[in-house]
Amino acid sequence: MEERKVKLRIYGMTCDDCVATLSRGLRSQNGVLDVKVSLKEGTGELVVDPERVKPEELLKNKVFSGPSHYRATIIDQSKGE
Repeated sequence: MEERKVKLRIYGMTCDDCVATLSRGLRSQNGVLDVKVSLKEGTGELVVDPERVKPEELLKNKVFSGPSHYRATIIDQSKGE
């Protein structure tokens, strides 16, 4: 299986609870293998299975839709190691 690393710029995080909410929500998405969210850097680093989820689909995750105040953009994509 080929893995892909995706780095997101995440807007709207203000506390550790935000980090936990985002981590849980992103981790629950099909094809996401690992998640590291940084409040200090305002980023999320994800390892995904590109056969199960396209990086653009991450931006449609439930944590970024509906009444949520979190928003994200993709700032980097690379093949896993």
